[in-house]
Amino acid sequence: MEELKKDITILTETKKKGNGVEILGPYLYFYSWVPKEKRAKKGVSILVKKRYKRYITTWEVANENMIKLHMNLFGKKLCILGIYAISDDENAAVKEDFLGKLNEVIVALGNSREILIAGDFNSRTRKKINTLVVDPFGEEVINDNGDIDRYMWTKFIKNFERIF
Repeated sequence: MEELKKDITILTETKKKGNGVEILGPYLYFYSWVPKEKRAKKGVSILVKKRYKRYITTWEVANENMIKLHMNLFGKKLCILGIYAISDDENAAVKEDFLGKLNEVIVALGNSREILIAGDFNSRTRKKINTLVVDPFGEEVINDNGDIDRYMWTKFIKNFERIF
């Protein structure tokens, strides 16, 4: 990560047991839990350069697929929501539970702060030309998560404000 010069990075499929914060070189490593008694799978984490530590107010794990990091950065309140979306291979009920939890987290944050959602959406979106959403970088085949991803980008891109 250091060579890539990234200040904040979302990692998925971390497969780490428990939750907590560790120091990894120049980064603070905030990670979500997979219960210690279960086989390590899933997991999402946020790496933040140590120099941003003073801007971090709180962090919390929503579940093994979501982690929240709250910061006051450049005069703005920000919630970085790291997600690892449910695979298209899972049954519909599991996906609905994930989306319900994601909606619950977003609604609870309300208008109290800017929300940056990043991570692995496990989606495939179709190629489109002359759009702000996917452009020519999509795929020939989409999945259900691709529809959700496209919906989220279409809905929120108009309100997105660059804060970095």
